[in-house]
Amino acid sequence: MSYEQTLFPAGIDFESVLRIISKQIYETPFAFVRENVQNAVDAVRIQTHRDAAGADDPRYRIEITVEGRKVIVRDNGVGMSSADVRNYFWTIGASGKRTAEALAAGCVGTFGIGGFANFGVCEVLEVISQDEVSSEGTLTRLSEQDIRAAGTTIPSVTMETSDAAAPRGTVVTGYLREPPDVGQLRDYLRDFVRFVPTAIYFNGQKVSQGRLSEIEDRDNFSQVRDGTQDWRNDDLAISGRMFEDRGHGLVAVIEGLRIGGEPTGLTGHLRFENGLIDVFKRGFKLCATQVGSTIGVSGRLDCDSFVPTAGRDSLDSETTGLLGRIVHTLEEAAIEAVLETPERVAQHTRIFRYILRHGLVERIGNVNVRLADGSENLLGDIRLRARDGGVGVYFGVAQNQALNQVMQARGHLVVLLSSDRHRQNAERRYLEQFCNAKPFDGVVDCVEHYDNLSRFEKVFLSELELDISKSYEITDFRLIAGKLTEDIPVFLKESGGKIAIDIFVDVRHQEVAKLKELGFTQILYSLIGTFCREYLGPSLKKWSPRFFGDGALNLELLAKRRSELWVLLKNDIGVVRKGGHRQVVTQSDVRVMNIVGGGGGQTATEPQADKPNPRILQIVDDQRTTSLAGYYIRLPDAAFSAYGDLLPECESRGVVWAGNKILYVVSDAASASFQYEIRLDEVVAADVVGTIRAEGAIQLDRLLQEIYGGLYFPIPRPLERFMVPKGDDEIRLELHCDWIDMRTAKHWAPRQPSTEEMQGI
Repeated sequence: MSYEQTLFPAGIDFESVLRIISKQIYETPFAFVRENVQNAVDAVRIQTHRDAAGADDPRYRIEITVEGRKVIVRDNGVGMSSADVRNYFWTIGASGKRTAEALAAGCVGTFGIGGFANFGVCEVLEVISQDEVSSEGTLTRLSEQDIRAAGTTIPSVTMETSDAAAPRGTVVTGYLREPPDVGQLRDYLRDFVRFVPTAIYFNGQKVSQGRLSEIEDRDNFSQVRDGTQDWRNDDLAISGRMFEDRGHGLVAVIEGLRIGGEPTGLTGHLRFENGLIDVFKRGFKLCATQVGSTIGVSGRLDCDSFVPTAGRDSLDSETTGLLGRIVHTLEEAAIEAVLETPERVAQHTRIFRYILRHGLVERIGNVNVRLADGSENLLGDIRLRARDGGVGVYFGVAQNQALNQVMQARGHLVVLLSSDRHRQNAERRYLEQFCNAKPFDGVVDCVEHYDNLSRFEKVFLSELELDISKSYEITDFRLIAGKLTEDIPVFLKESGGKIAIDIFVDVRHQEVAKLKELGFTQILYSLIGTFCREYLGPSLKKWSPRFFGDGALNLELLAKRRSELWVLLKNDIGVVRKGGHRQVVTQSDVRVMNIVGGGGGQTATEPQADKPNPRILQIVDDQRTTSLAGYYIRLPDAAFSAYGDLLPECESRGVVWAGNKILYVVSDAASASFQYEIRLDEVVAADVVGTIRAEGAIQLDRLLQEIYGGLYFPIPRPLERFMVPKGDDEIRLELHCDWIDMRTAKHWAPRQPSTEEMQGI
C-alpha cells in the first residue's frame, strides 16, 4: 500500500499541556497571587524607569483585593496595548520583558509562560490593560469551559474594549476554584514583597517598603573594624562591614559588588550560622535556598544579577554559581574575624574543618583548650611558654586525674584534646608543630623499686605519710619508693586489695632531692606538706572524708568534730559581722629566716622567749633554692587551731584591698571561703604597675607556710609597707577571721582566744 505525500496539522491536547505547565508554576492560590503581583511589580519598574522616578515614588502603587473566590491585582505600571496583551500575555513562550529597557529596570520575569498558567487554580481569568499611548484599554477573558470546548485546538480568548485600567495600568482578576485563606495569603505575599520599594497594599494594608539590608536589633551589635571593608575572591570584590553581636556571632552587611571591575547592585546581610538565604531582586523575593559552606550561613541577599528558574522556587545555574562565590568570599572574611578573639572562636566551632582544609592551623592561637587540671589556656599562650623553655607540653584524650595533676604540678602542660574530630586534629597539629608537644596516653609504670633508702629519703617518706594522714584523714594507703616513667616524682594508683591506694614516690627525683639541702628544718617539713598538696591533693580529696566529691570542703562534718574550736554565728551569711583583735606590730615582731644552700640548711634569729611565735616572718633565699623569699604575716592562733590545717588544701588564694582593709581570701573554689581581714589606721594606697590605687586584687604567688606552730600568709610586695614595720614605726592591726560555706548558707568563726592566746598575735 502506498501514499501520496500530503500534509496535516499536528494535534495538541491543550488542556493536558496547560495542566502540566500550571502544575509546575501555579499549583496554589498563593502562587497565583505571587506571580501576578510580580508581573505588576515589573510593570511599575519599567514605568518608573521611563519616568526617571524613584522606585518608592508614591505615584506608583499595587493593590491586591480578595473577595471570596475573586482575587484582583491592580497596578498603574506601564500597561499593555491590545497587541501586547494578545502577543505577550496570551501567547505561551513570549515575553515583553526581554528588552534592554526591562533589564535596566530590574524586571524579574522573563520566561513568557503568560496567563494560561493561571488556570492551575482559576476557573475564569480576566485581564484589563491600557498603556499610556492608547486611547482605550483592552479587556480579555478566558475560562476553563472555553479551554475544554476547544478540544485539541488552541482556545480563543474573548476580547473587548474597557477603560477600567485607565489612564494606564493592568487589572488581573482571577476567579479561583476555592476561596483562599485571606490571612495566610497576606502573610505569604508579604514574605515576597516586604522589601519591594513600591507601595503594595493587600486589602488596604501595606505589605511592602521594608529595609532589606537593615540588621534587626542593631543596638546589640558592634562593628568589628572601622569603615567599609573590601573582600576579594579572584575577579569578585564585595564591599561591606562586619558586625559582632553580644554573643560574639558575626554578621556581614553587604553594600556593593564588582565583578571584573564592573559594579553590580548587591545589598543585604549574612549571618554565619546554619539556615536559609532569602534571595531577592530589587526587593522582590525569588526564593529561599541553602548554599554549601563550612561554618554555615543564613540571611538575605539582593542582586540585580540574580535570575530564578521558571518555577520560581530555585535559581538558574549561573545565579547559583554567583551566589556560591559570594558566600564563600564572605565566609573567608568571617573566619579571619573569628580567629582574632577566643570568644568568637568559642561561638563558631565549625571553623576547624575550614582551618584544616585551607592550611590555617598556625592561625588558631586564640583557641581555648582544656588542661588536665580543669583550667583553660589559649594555644597561643601555650606556644609562648613552650618557646621560652622549661615547660613540657603533652596532649591526649584520656583523663587520668591523678597522673594529670602530677604532670601539671611538675610544670608540664597536659592538654586534653577536644572530642570533635576536626577540632581535635587542628589542636593536635598546632601543638606538635608549634609547641613541640608529645602525645600522652596517661599510663605510668614504676620501672625500679628503691632499696637502701638514705636518712633523708626515709624522713621525706615519713613526713609525707604523716601529712596525708593528718591533712586528709586517710589511713588505707601505702607508700612505695621507686623510679617512675614520664619523669614524674609521684603517682597515686588505686589498688583493688585491702590497701585502697598505692602511692609511688620517686624520692631520688630532682624535685625531691633538691630539698635535701635544707636540712631537717621547719622549712623542709613545710615544703613536704606543700609537695603533698600540689602533687597529690586533688587526687587525695576523692578519698578524704573532709571533702565532697567535687573537692569542696565538708565543713558540716568538720564542724561536728570541732565544736570546741568553732562558733556558728548565724545562718544568714550575708549580714555577719563581729569584732576583731587589736594588735600593735613593731620591728621587734619581725623574724628573719635565712635559707642557705649547699647543705647548710637554714639560719634564723631566735624568737624572744616572751614572743615565741613571730607575728611577721621574713624568709631570705638569696640563692633562690625554694622561691619562698619575702614577708609573711601570721594567722591568729585561735583561727589556726580551729581550721589552720584546712587552709593549705584550698587551691584558690588571693588578697584584696580597699579603703583601710586588706582581705586575704582562701577558697576551695566550690562552696567554702575563708576570709582573713586586716584593718589598718590608714588608707591602703598601693603601687600597682606604676599607678597608686586605693583598691586592687592580687593572686598569691607564694604558698602558705606552716612554721613556728602556726600558719603564715604571704604579704604581696605592693602591700609590704602597710604591714611590715620599719625602724621605730608601729603598725596597728585589727584582725578578723571567719569561714563562709555557700553550700549550707552558714558562717563559722574561731572561738574567742583566751588571755594566754592573746599574748601571741
